[in-house]
Amino acid sequence: MDKVKRNLLEDLDCIAILVGFITGVGILALPNAVVKDAKQDGWISVIIGGTYPLIMALLAIYYVKKHPNENILILSKIYLGNILGTICNILFIVNFGAYLIFILTGVSNVFRVYVVPFLTPVKIFIPTILAAFYLSHKEIKVLVRINKIALYFSIILLFMLASALQYGNYLNMLPVFGGRYKNILRGSMESAYVYGGMEAIFLFYPIVKNKNRVKSIVLKALFISMGIYTCVTFICIYSLGYKVTSKALWPVLLVTEGINLPILNSFRLLFLVVWSIVIFKVAANYYYVFTVGLTHVIKIRGKQKIDYITIPLIICICLKVGNEVERRNLVDYIIPKVTLFNIVYVSFIGLLIFIKDRISSKICN
Repeated sequence: MDKVKRNLLEDLDCIAILVGFITGVGILALPNAVVKDAKQDGWISVIIGGTYPLIMALLAIYYVKKHPNENILILSKIYLGNILGTICNILFIVNFGAYLIFILTGVSNVFRVYVVPFLTPVKIFIPTILAAFYLSHKEIKVLVRINKIALYFSIILLFMLASALQYGNYLNMLPVFGGRYKNILRGSMESAYVYGGMEAIFLFYPIVKNKNRVKSIVLKALFISMGIYTCVTFICIYSLGYKVTSKALWPVLLVTEGINLPILNSFRLLFLVVWSIVIFKVAANYYYVFTVGLTHVIKIRGKQKIDYITIPLIICICLKVGNEVERRNLVDYIIPKVTLFNIVYVSFIGLLIFIKDRISSKICN
């Protein structure tokens, strides 16, 4: 009982880990993706794209209200049956594995261009996945502490990045809504995909200490993540203009090149060093959920047995992804399907919970 209480998540713990799932490597490339359609209104697209995690957040609030102690893997078998429930659970967990692979390959591509061009991808994948493996095998509270530290670092980096606004031009943001509503909505579809990670709440909410505060927790995590993504996109457009932003693979790093600090020769290097801590946290989060989920679904005792399979498999798949352009093409092909599946899967179980609840209430009356 004492061990269970130690592993319960406080409000800030849950907020930090949710933000840790949502904000990842995509933050460097998001401005490039949204301005191609929305142009100077790309930051508006990022706000609208928050509709997807908002839907997930509202469904999570409903799940907690009706089944506070049963996560989605359990509910899936209850409402869909053992066979279909297991299949859907595997697909749901594999989604986190796909995100993990895209995170690892994204980190590798950034580091090989800006930090360690002399290293081969495998020499970046191995220490990164091992760091994620190490952190994920600690107690959940250790992982939470890393997420808290990363959250503070993310906010500090955002404020430091905001210093680039003094070199920008407000004309880069005008005219507002000049990109046409259809283009803004098209850009919002691109931004919706970077919000992937809110789905983790459906696995974590049974260990939230104050379940009556889940609504406040998930909405705070959502608005913090939306704030980070929106501010970063706004800074890139304001500083670079949408044309330059659309041509840069990682516009955020281009912005860092223009920031001069008195005691530093290169702000970009500092940014990447601190950002790498944030990314190790994201990789650890996804690896933790991926392996714990597989252990639950496949009914294998001990995560170590899963690790012997997943680590070599993940590294092999990462080596097949290719350069950043090929990676983004793969992301554009897979992530929309993952997002659609998550919405349908979580919403359908929510609908079944609602129907069962209505039937039960009628019987009682």
